Amino acid sequence: MSIDPYASCPCGSGKKFKWCCAPYYPEVEKAFELEQRNQHEAALATIRELTRKYADKPPVWGYYAQFLYNSGMASRDEATRHKAVEEAEAALSEALRLNPDFGMAHFLRGQFRENEGELIGALLLYRRAAEGYDPEAHDALANVYIRIYQHETMLNRPVAARAALERVVHYLPADPELRGQFEAEFGEHSPLPGPARKKYTFRPTAKPVAADAATGRFGDARKAFEKLTTLTPDDPAAWFNLGLVLAWTGEQPKAVDALLRSIDLETDDYRAEEAGALVEVLRCGQGMEADADYLSHGFVMPIRDPGAVQTMLQTWSQAGKIRGLRVSPEAGVMMGLIVEELGSILAVGGTTLARVAAKFVIANGVIVLSHPNRESVARVADDLRGTLQLAVEAPQETTRAISLGDVALEALAQPVQTTDLLLAEAKLRDHARDFFENVWIHRPLKSLAGNTPLDAVGSSRLRKRLFGVVKFVEECYKAVLPRKQIGQQLVPIESYSFDALRHKLGLEYVRAEPPRVSVPPEPAAAASPTTAAAPAAGGPPEAPKKRDFSAMNASELAALDVSSLTVGELDQAMRAALKLDARDLAVAFAQAGVLKPFDPATPDRYTLYAAAITGASAAGEFPRAIELAEQGEKYDAEYNGGARSIDYGLKKAQLYVKMKDTERAVGAFEAIIARYPDEGRFYTTAAEEMLRLKNGAKALNFAERGLAKARETGDRDLEGYCQELVAAARKAM
Repeated sequence: MSIDPYASCPCGSGKKFKWCCAPYYPEVEKAFELEQRNQHEAALATIRELTRKYADKPPVWGYYAQFLYNSGMASRDEATRHKAVEEAEAALSEALRLNPDFGMAHFLRGQFRENEGELIGALLLYRRAAEGYDPEAHDALANVYIRIYQHETMLNRPVAARAALERVVHYLPADPELRGQFEAEFGEHSPLPGPARKKYTFRPTAKPVAADAATGRFGDARKAFEKLTTLTPDDPAAWFNLGLVLAWTGEQPKAVDALLRSIDLETDDYRAEEAGALVEVLRCGQGMEADADYLSHGFVMPIRDPGAVQTMLQTWSQAGKIRGLRVSPEAGVMMGLIVEELGSILAVGGTTLARVAAKFVIANGVIVLSHPNRESVARVADDLRGTLQLAVEAPQETTRAISLGDVALEALAQPVQTTDLLLAEAKLRDHARDFFENVWIHRPLKSLAGNTPLDAVGSSRLRKRLFGVVKFVEECYKAVLPRKQIGQQLVPIESYSFDALRHKLGLEYVRAEPPRVSVPPEPAAAASPTTAAAPAAGGPPEAPKKRDFSAMNASELAALDVSSLTVGELDQAMRAALKLDARDLAVAFAQAGVLKPFDPATPDRYTLYAAAITGASAAGEFPRAIELAEQGEKYDAEYNGGARSIDYGLKKAQLYVKMKDTERAVGAFEAIIARYPDEGRFYTTAAEEMLRLKNGAKALNFAERGLAKARETGDRDLEGYCQELVAAARKAM
């Protein structure tokens, strides 16, 4: 017998072998050895005898099930294999009847399900096995947790995967390969973003946790924190700890619920941020697609003509449309990025940037395209199908959980050709800034209850969640930044600072318990704020600093003293507010601007009047809106040479349309056409607005006059559009 009698028993009981399976294990080994020598009947008789002699021992039924399954799988006959599996399942059922928590039985069943391709079912059984094994059964637990780690990794659940692999390292501390694997996946140089790889720890709770939480089993810790949240339902730490245990065990939906409860109760923004970022990681796991803001949209195209695909790849590579091409002949896999060059504004001084339009993988006779933005990958799929025609089958659309490395893909640009590294870095920052501050900030997010980040910051509840949402995308962005060579090291290119995004959103951290840090005294020579602001004796006063309204967030804009701002500054403040979607604030700036006396520096006030008119119209104050339009028209004629008369005329006409005042709307359009009879767009605009008012006769009049003008001037595009309007007007009559 090869097992040390004082070693842990292989059945996972946690007992020493001497006091557990030693009485019958020699016969178990004998049965397996006979089977290896192809003496099946003798082997089967040996192990069946054990089940009769030790019928009350769950491990015996476990060894019997393992024997039956192994011998059945070795057969080439389908019926024999099927019968062996059924008999093995029956043996495990008997073991579990004797001990419902018998870890070995759950583990073997997990292996059976895994071999059948039922990965989720296998993972659940491995989890039950981990709870059933004694905490001292290190070898058995290491074996089950390595499988849990593998399955959680495949399901895109890095928090659960890390917890499992950490357990394996704990149970097998002398294995340097395992430690190296752990460091590579979750250490300092891991490709995962911070919230997905970090070591989370429990937070101190208002009441002590029951002692039975420290058994080493996740299930016991879960029960303890579930009980604690019942006793202290307003303690955010208790909810966070429960959410953390659930995240470690792969129970994503329940973990998210507990963590959100923690955030809603939290008074410290830094702790809310940590919990919120963890929630975002969990939402990217498989099974959470319905709640995720980030998904991998894809198209799959089976290949009919591999030669045509190879030619296309070569052509696109030479044209610079494919980057990062990697080929693995052994695995039969080819992958890379399909890119699109960004506009000329980002291609200055010989530095050209491109964005990733889609990722592609070619394997097993299919092309798979993917990207977090559906429109982007759909365009690539259409382009590829148009190029390859019948060489591929029609693309089939897919949606699945996203790889964390793809979350911030839209914000990334890549240098295609670079003559100036500093310029390239500046352009990369510009691209990221434009995406986060002008696109992402306006996207409705499920994590914010369907609100945009800009809207969410105004809610005390959603504001706390927003900290984690921003932190998550920041860490995902940092994890995939392009690298540059400095000496012997590759370091991330300095790119966008998310402090600018937080500032724009007005996210300022509040810490419930200020950290105890020593603040160094100011240098003796440092001037006080008053002294620093004063001009040098005898010198000229300092010119007031020019304010950058575009860098202000909504709260900073709202705090401005409009009476001290010039017309030009009010215009800038209004534009900044519109960019932040703070429309009421923008209207307030506009209204203040139109009341200012004439300023020769800004004779054109159309943008201010237009915003004020829109604000009044949106509030249903149409007489006030008409009054503002007339005031603006008069001001423009007096101080701006009437340069905006058409714009004001159209504003009035459209206001009359909104008021459903057909006659005054017709009069306004007729006045414009009388001044500019050769301008075709005024006829079509008037016809469109009449159709909106459901007045087919008036619409037909404007459309026919436009058609006559188009034929007179030979404008074919205008003629075609007017013909469409004529047809629509006749239908409306």
